[in-house]
Amino acid sequence: MKKAIVLVSLGLSLVVSPLFAAYDEPVDLDKIVVTPYRYEETLENTAASVTVITQQKITDSNAKTMADLLKAVPGVTVKDVYGNGIKASVDIAGFGDQGLLNVLVLVDGRRINNVDLSGVDWSQIPLERVEKIEVIRGGVAAVLYGDNAASGVINIITKKGKGKPELRLKTLVGSYALDGEKLSLAGSIDDKFSYSLYGGHEATNGYRKNSFIKSKDFASKLEYTFNDGLSAHFNSGYYYSTYGMPGSLWQEYIDQHGRRFAKHGEDHANNTDYYFMLGGKTETADWGNFEIDFSYRQNDTDSYFPISKLNTQINKIDTIGITPKYTLKKSMLERDNKLIAGLDYSRVYFRSDKFNRLNDGDPRNFTRTDKTSLGSYLQDEFSLFEKWILIGGYRHEQARYAFNYHDFTGFNPDIDKKLRPEEEIYNGGLVYNYQEDSSAFFNAGKSFRFPEVDEFTYNDSSWQQQLNTSLKPQSSMNYQLGLRHKFSNRLRGDFSFFRMNVKDELYYNSTGGPLAAGQNENYDKTVHQGMEASFEAKLIDWINILGNYAFTDAYFDGGQYDQNEIPLVPRHKASAGLKFLLLKDLAVNLTGNYVGKRYFLNDQANTYSRLNGYMVTDMNILWSHKDLSIAFGVSNLLNKKYSEYAGVVVADSWESSTGITWPAGTRFYYPSPERNFNLRVEYKF
Repeated sequence: MKKAIVLVSLGLSLVVSPLFAAYDEPVDLDKIVVTPYRYEETLENTAASVTVITQQKITDSNAKTMADLLKAVPGVTVKDVYGNGIKASVDIAGFGDQGLLNVLVLVDGRRINNVDLSGVDWSQIPLERVEKIEVIRGGVAAVLYGDNAASGVINIITKKGKGKPELRLKTLVGSYALDGEKLSLAGSIDDKFSYSLYGGHEATNGYRKNSFIKSKDFASKLEYTFNDGLSAHFNSGYYYSTYGMPGSLWQEYIDQHGRRFAKHGEDHANNTDYYFMLGGKTETADWGNFEIDFSYRQNDTDSYFPISKLNTQINKIDTIGITPKYTLKKSMLERDNKLIAGLDYSRVYFRSDKFNRLNDGDPRNFTRTDKTSLGSYLQDEFSLFEKWILIGGYRHEQARYAFNYHDFTGFNPDIDKKLRPEEEIYNGGLVYNYQEDSSAFFNAGKSFRFPEVDEFTYNDSSWQQQLNTSLKPQSSMNYQLGLRHKFSNRLRGDFSFFRMNVKDELYYNSTGGPLAAGQNENYDKTVHQGMEASFEAKLIDWINILGNYAFTDAYFDGGQYDQNEIPLVPRHKASAGLKFLLLKDLAVNLTGNYVGKRYFLNDQANTYSRLNGYMVTDMNILWSHKDLSIAFGVSNLLNKKYSEYAGVVVADSWESSTGITWPAGTRFYYPSPERNFNLRVEYKF
């Protein structure tokens, strides 16, 4: 692996650098400012592997959802189950099917990961609202962000109003009856009051039958500056969607009915999500800055299964959060020093009610789970020498789960238990700025993940619902070594190695539990290691080029699966992009994403053949003139037939909806969309 990165670095330097030397004009790539430390810092001073997706890159892409956009990020694997973003999983560092639970997602500093296994609904984050996205890879950010930041953090920063009022109207049409209208208004008054308002709706039938989604949402972002040292902000949002759940397809169904068939043609769900965040900030030159946010979120999901014959499920999640933090940027020993300290408090009320679909909706059971967590953190960034920066931090986090379960049928016993897991973690990092806009870095630290509330439950040998109180929090030691190098004013490259030694990794064992019907468990030990390389360049004034490659080696270290690969983790992943500025107002963008072979879901034993790799190419033509812009895009240009997500039956499985028993070795797939088109038109008033 080390030889591979050396060869990549040397080859890129020898082959590409001479091409750009001839065009070494002062057309500098923008200096990037990021917020991995919960305050602003230049990318070169950051002891972490970070990718920034700017607003221009969002505009240039052919992405329709946030999940689409993240597919081109180095080291990030996206598995979009239904192809519409509603059930997409984003994986960093090779955690496979549990990837979405190991990545913390923030919107303007607010956590949007759900407390249960549903993870993140990416369709709730329209690209029209996004200013930029920061993808922080590795567990080094866990000291500042805590639970769920085990393998990385995705920080989404939305647009802030400034200047004269600007009204934007956007319409989107495309394949599978795609139709959407978006409206936004943003601006500021007297440089004191900033406002950004957004509203929109979108609908599509989806690639597969019953993969439809219809949604509407509204969001606001308001900020008022009282004086140079005092400001307040208020963010809010409302989202509603209804969507189909077509289910997986056995190979036999695909052969008989085609890739667009839905085994569960009427299963569907309704989701309502509402939030607000209120906060204030004080700034002083001598005493530092203090900021506090209060947030509330209500997320309700009603799921109906008339075809798959499961119980109707009504879930309600209420979340309260308080996050005070203090930052001090003041010299120490005549050296620059930045200190941050704070608390993260949250209280989550999880309610899940199940009703008998076949018996007039009689209640079956209910689950009530309260999760309270409190994390405290401290981190310091010290300029050790003129070009050296030292970073160190510590976090303590404790959670309290209170479980209450009742079965109305009397078949299962009531459950009333409490658990109190806690973790102490730390990090350390070193940055060397060896030349302007270039740096090398190293970090080491610990990260963790507490189990989600529904990971604890299982059925015992008498089909009695129980709690697996022996389920442990997951923890890991993480190491990262990287280089960010500016070859010239037109070329920049990034290289990094990582290794994570994970203990008690949480996963779903499809043959676990007393009934061998599935249970969430802890692996003994696993290792996640690899390398990432990327570059971004301006070949000549009218051609931009970028590319990246990631190698990921994720395997079991001990236990019954010793040295086997973790399922759904591709060893090789690569992306490339070209932007041609044909005319002043006309651009053509080409992107290609390659994902290599990986073992099917459930195949920890590596018994069966691998799921095929795939290469998907997208293209769009973007024309803009004054206040009007038009983009025509083609996704999956070469009409590749593939599946981002698929699994295998490892023990004979009986399907209740059909009465068929599927033998071990049967594959099931979630087919991804074939070639499709979209047209977006935006006008700015």
